[in-house]
Amino acid sequence: MMMSNVAIGVPVRTSDGKELGKIKEIVGACFKVDAPMQPDYWLATDMISGEDGNPQGIVTLRFDSNNLDEAKSEGPEHSGYHRHT
Repeated sequence: MMMSNVAIGVPVRTSDGKELGKIKEIVGACFKVDAPMQPDYWLATDMISGEDGNPQGIVTLRFDSNNLDEAKSEGPEHSGYHRHT
């Protein structure tokens, strides 16, 4: 995972290139997406692609836009898609 790209204000996109918004908040192993024209939501940092060649300053996720709803988390304390350390 490309943790060096995870910072407030960094754009977030799916693996198929759909722009989701920008990182608004980071708590532990989760980050909140500031999504335009819809409610903000949480994603796990382990959803970030580990591909080399990721453009600097962009977080690309491991899933495509069709799987976004399944990847959303209820908050930084959720027990969903990854373990908290």
